[in-house]
Amino acid sequence: MIHRPLFLAAFSVMTAGVFAQSVVSKQSGSMATTVIESPTLPALAIFAPGIISGPGNDGTPTFSRDGRTLYFYRYGTSPDSAVILESHHTTAGWSKPVAAPFSGPASDRQPALSPDGRTLVYASRRLVPASPGEPLRPVTHLWRVTRTASGWSAPERLPDTVNISERMHNPSLAANGDLYFTCPTNQPGQEVTWGLYRAAYRNGQYDRAQKLSFRGGDLLDADDPAIAPDQSYLIFGSHGLRAPLGREHLFIAFRSGTSWGVPVQIHYKGDDWPDPNGNGDGEPQLSPDGKTLYFDSSRSAPIAPDRSRKQFLADVERLNTWDNGNSNVWSLPLKPLLDAAGQQREEKQSDAKE
Repeated sequence: MIHRPLFLAAFSVMTAGVFAQSVVSKQSGSMATTVIESPTLPALAIFAPGIISGPGNDGTPTFSRDGRTLYFYRYGTSPDSAVILESHHTTAGWSKPVAAPFSGPASDRQPALSPDGRTLVYASRRLVPASPGEPLRPVTHLWRVTRTASGWSAPERLPDTVNISERMHNPSLAANGDLYFTCPTNQPGQEVTWGLYRAAYRNGQYDRAQKLSFRGGDLLDADDPAIAPDQSYLIFGSHGLRAPLGREHLFIAFRSGTSWGVPVQIHYKGDDWPDPNGNGDGEPQLSPDGKTLYFDSSRSAPIAPDRSRKQFLADVERLNTWDNGNSNVWSLPLKPLLDAAGQQREEKQSDAKE
């Protein structure tokens, strides 16, 4: 159950197509609920099957401003073999992905373009010495490339104010340069839990990264942030905000002043799909226009129990292109959720003036 502080709106899109706002009255303590009808979020769509979503593990597509170039990562049986790929949209669809010029030979993952398309930050796992003269050890840090007149610059490691852990993942850039990411929050010897952080970008430098806090208390588990360009909302993955933790779902939190509201799970048709691996949905990314949400999932297409021979052969062919239990990229329309949230906020402000 989500704890709702006084006068705090909690946003949730239900599979029945209803977006509800619940407010606790400070004077009476009663619960008043305003229900706004909104379009039901449809079932997910597989993104570019056989090209972007292929037989390997694919994730985090990040797009240029015009939406015609994308970068994403792919690996086979081990994340240590991950590579960032580049594809271009033509009249024939998305082109065959090729290795990005800045990727490799290290294992590179989770690219994130800035809204202006001039900066790309990604996670790279590289061997570094524990200290001078000591053996090499693998460390995952965040690296950056910038767009130049001749292409992408040489990769540079971001400063220690950003790389606060040896396990840095899932960067996301706001329009003003602020950088969001996830890394472990536990102390050595404790069970690994993940948290969300922001490193503010000021005068060309990153401030020391700070952990995000949300109304309703600390989260037990949160990762994979996707920040809106104007930082008005944040989408992320979580195995559960309260114990017991389940498989990973996507959550959204809206900014309220300088703080974040209560995170609420994003629901869509079919979000209760059976997941034998317990991985769920994760690594969200936003389209340039903010209308579409992309994320990775190892879900499979449903198989009709009374399928025909033709359907059977189509299912077999799908196994060779993407539907084999590995992670693929899926898309979901985000605009209905944001529109309903905006309407909720307008009604709340109107009620406050009366």
